[in-house]
Amino acid sequence: MDKQKNNNFFDFNWKQFEQFFGGKLPFLGSGDGPEPMGWVENYVKDVMKQAMPAADLQGLKHHFHTETFDTHNNVIVKIHIPDRSQARKLRVLVNSNQLRLENLPENNTQTIKLNSSVVTDSCRAVYKNGILQLHMRKMMSEHQPYQEIDIRFL
Repeated sequence: MDKQKNNNFFDFNWKQFEQFFGGKLPFLGSGDGPEPMGWVENYVKDVMKQAMPAADLQGLKHHFHTETFDTHNNVIVKIHIPDRSQARKLRVLVNSNQLRLENLPENNTQTIKLNSSVVTDSCRAVYKNGILQLHMRKMMSEHQPYQEIDIRFL
């Protein structure tokens, strides 16, 4: 069965496949080199360079890598800022649905969308070991007060 699969691989019309995708695809190779799948990384980088202009890439290098976690009661956001002096300059703003980072290099801002609504007054931030970590309490529907609705009578 493996021989049949292998033969189908080589019998495939790769030239037509490459024409459909607009360029030559790298040879899969035998896996003998130190990084047999290294071509994948290079191929992805080339595609990204073609897809995004250099100006967009310049703007992205001033954004921080972020991770967002939801627990039962909280939202936790980790922002990787290796440079402590840059972290000191940072201004962090929060509303119920997102965080905004200001004072990035070249007056850039970065917006981080939150998966859940949060209570803005509950936000606490700590910078430690190159990571700014923010904890926010989720806005729970049962904790929200009832709001009276006016009824129109016709």
